[in-house]
Amino acid sequence: MSKENCIIYGGGGFIGSHLAEELLERGYNVTIFDKIKFSKENIEGFIGKVKIIEGDFNNEFDLLGSLENIDYVYHLVSSTLPATSNDNPLYDAESNLLSTLKLLQDIVRRKIKKIVFLSSGGTVYGVPDEIPVKENHPRKPLCSYGIIKKTIEDYLYLFNYLYGLNYNVFRLSNPYGERQNPMYAQGVIPVFLKKIILGEEIAIWGDGSVTRDYIYIKDAVKPLAQSLEYSGNHKIFNLGSGAGLALNDIVDIIQKVTGMKFKIKYLPGRNFDVPVNVLDVNLVKKEFGFEQSFGIVDGIGKTYEYLKKYINR
Repeated sequence: MSKENCIIYGGGGFIGSHLAEELLERGYNVTIFDKIKFSKENIEGFIGKVKIIEGDFNNEFDLLGSLENIDYVYHLVSSTLPATSNDNPLYDAESNLLSTLKLLQDIVRRKIKKIVFLSSGGTVYGVPDEIPVKENHPRKPLCSYGIIKKTIEDYLYLFNYLYGLNYNVFRLSNPYGERQNPMYAQGVIPVFLKKIILGEEIAIWGDGSVTRDYIYIKDAVKPLAQSLEYSGNHKIFNLGSGAGLALNDIVDIIQKVTGMKFKIKYLPGRNFDVPVNVLDVNLVKKEFGFEQSFGIVDGIGKTYEYLKKYINR
């Protein structure tokens, strides 16, 4: 098994912690880079198996020092959310785009083997012209978050052209599962489940017809980990379930899984919410043999059981 060294920027978070576990199982040495004094809760089950670096992604010296003896880089960091990124696009660019450019320059200098960037299948395409959305669909993001993701993708292409930087981009749909923080504004499944557990009313923006592609986290991280060994010609992959579910569908499934009754409040729709986004995942299936192990009912059930313990502890 491999003993090559990976670093995950944002490795202490929801996605990063599951990716770290997957890489450890595949025999990689894993370094987790996250902000100073970040919560170790997500990695407590394997904290003794990883190296931890606490630092500032916006600090060039912290970044440079973290790349010592690294073979592969995962870039999962974002300081903004789609729903709030338009409030301060300057901050979005300074904290995400400029820091990423510094990271790419350091990666080229150190001749690191590959960088894997987590982009956004939910925001880079904007309002799709057709469903499901293929990788070659025009990118027309409606929020700063998506614009930054799109721009980083473009810079990866440029660095590959200029310097031969090896990279893969995964445009992830809507991941959900254990360790996803239900207190955040992002992630309707854990947010809804938290409110149900606490006996609170669920709020839905619009009439509940907004449709998204949801993927269970343990399925999502497998192609991310596999990509280190990928040597094919494709650089960019959609990563999702390939199936669309409306918010009202999610509510129905949650009701069946939990057996609980709850109130729903419908609020006016938001102008940045794309009505429908479902990804075409045929390419990741073809190149990685990707298949889901967990359907939406099983995934929501596992998330519900986790959150009951998380909230009631």
